[in-house]
Amino acid sequence: MKKEKNDISDNRDEIKVEHEVTKDDLQKKTDKDQNNNNADDKSLLQDEVDKLNDALLRSRAELDNFQKRTLKQMQQAQLYSTEKLSSELLVIIDSLEAAEKLSNDPNLKIENLIEGNNLLLKTTKDVFAKLDIEEIDPLGSPFDPELHQAMATKDVKEQENTVIEVMQKGYKLKSKLLRPALVIVSKKS
Repeated sequence: MKKEKNDISDNRDEIKVEHEVTKDDLQKKTDKDQNNNNADDKSLLQDEVDKLNDALLRSRAELDNFQKRTLKQMQQAQLYSTEKLSSELLVIIDSLEAAEKLSNDPNLKIENLIEGNNLLLKTTKDVFAKLDIEEIDPLGSPFDPELHQAMATKDVKEQENTVIEVMQKGYKLKSKLLRPALVIVSKKS
């Protein structure tokens, strides 16, 4: 019986040893799997970092190209507007040069000079119309500080705060004021 107990006891020790070996093996296998997983995770993270860096570089390049394109478009628009204005002003210069030649003529009649001046004024107004430059002539309208500059006031019995005299017309380009009209405004006496 003693022998049986010893055998049982030896079996328990063997089972324990086997059990411990299995536990160690599992621990080693788990560590190995974790190392493999860590390596896989690091590889995946590095791939993700590489993709994000590439996307960042592409975005920066795209932004840089967009800025260059926008600058070029603005320069072309400015050049186009200057070109349009310049070509329209050439018509006025031509008229002024023709008037200068006529002014040297000894047989110049005042009627011809007046007619030339009127044609030059009409030509200038036509050029302004092509360029969308609008005249501000506020005579008789209420004073508007956005479009008019009051140079003086006059006592009148009529309606107060009305433009009663235009000293110099104003001009605007579409909605942008180029020059306010210089006006005299009424005030009640």
